[in-house]
Amino acid sequence: MINFMNTKTLFLSLIFLLNLIVARSIGISSRYEVHITNNLPNNTKPLTIHCKSGDDDLGHKVLQKNEEFSFSFRRKVIIGSTLYFCHFWWDKKNKVFDVFNNHIAEKDCGNVNPNLNECYWLVQADGFYFGAHRYPPPPYWKKETW
Repeated sequence: MINFMNTKTLFLSLIFLLNLIVARSIGISSRYEVHITNNLPNNTKPLTIHCKSGDDDLGHKVLQKNEEFSFSFRRKVIIGSTLYFCHFWWDKKNKVFDVFNNHIAEKDCGNVNPNLNECYWLVQADGFYFGAHRYPPPPYWKKETW
């Protein structure tokens, strides 16, 4: 009985370790940070944002000039996918689009270290600009218009 229990424990431990190695190798443990900064003109109305995913409602945020809203999460890789979208309001304009999805994660976000990726959105009067990391300041490119 003792040999059977030791063998079973060893077998289960090896399976757990193998799962951990596979999960780490395909990026399950990587964390993502999405940053959204209000870079609208001075002396204008603030920017209002409401961001959600299928699992999380991040609520409404009101950002003044140069204020940032950020959130972090671990991306789903094996089962399903991770998608966050935001609704933006400024003055009489509004826009809804994905601020994070698998395509953005794989093509656009910047890798800070093996466990952290960053995605930056800069909201301006003519639209929404994307950059991959904070330092050094990234080149931002226009991805969406109002």
